[in-house]
Amino acid sequence: MRAVVRRLCGVTMMVWLLGLGACASPPSRFYILTPLPVVPETAPATAAARGPVVGVGPISFPKYLDRPQIVSRAGRNQLALGEFDRWAEPLQENVSSVLAENLARLVPTDHILLNPWPGSARLDYQVRVDVLHLDGWLGGESTLLARWSLLDRGERELVRQKAHLQVPTSGREYDAMVGALNQLIDTLSRDIAAAILGLPPRASRE
Repeated sequence: MRAVVRRLCGVTMMVWLLGLGACASPPSRFYILTPLPVVPETAPATAAARGPVVGVGPISFPKYLDRPQIVSRAGRNQLALGEFDRWAEPLQENVSSVLAENLARLVPTDHILLNPWPGSARLDYQVRVDVLHLDGWLGGESTLLARWSLLDRGERELVRQKAHLQVPTSGREYDAMVGALNQLIDTLSRDIAAAILGLPPRASRE
């Protein structure tokens, strides 16, 4: 009888261990957006040619993106969360730093400041961005909808634009959607940089 009980206990333990293994969560995957590639400088910048002082921020985000899980679209009014596909840092902070680094590489300047900057800083331009949507369909399209503006050092609005950007997501995995979102931030960065470069020289506005 004791042998039968021991065998039953052994079988029960084995079933429990198998069930525990089946219920174990898969490992989480972590993603991050990255800046544009560095373009080698053809000549060293002189002190007089280091460009304008550009402040980046504030950059606002919708509340539905304020979470570690990557958000995708599951329907017109439905969102899905990647429970095991997550951002390595808060998305708002990641986008802010990538945008600032992209502008540092696209605009001839050594002076890109990320909000909040020191009170003693004298900005030539300030970039403000209000992100309304930044998500996509797995296997479909990814979308960035945002309003952005350029202000001068007196906080007078020089440029105001609305960005509605879309790119195809190359696959049904989250890494493909993150790559598409990265392209959208790259395009937004290029548009803002082009607007800065298209403004008249600072001397003519002071």
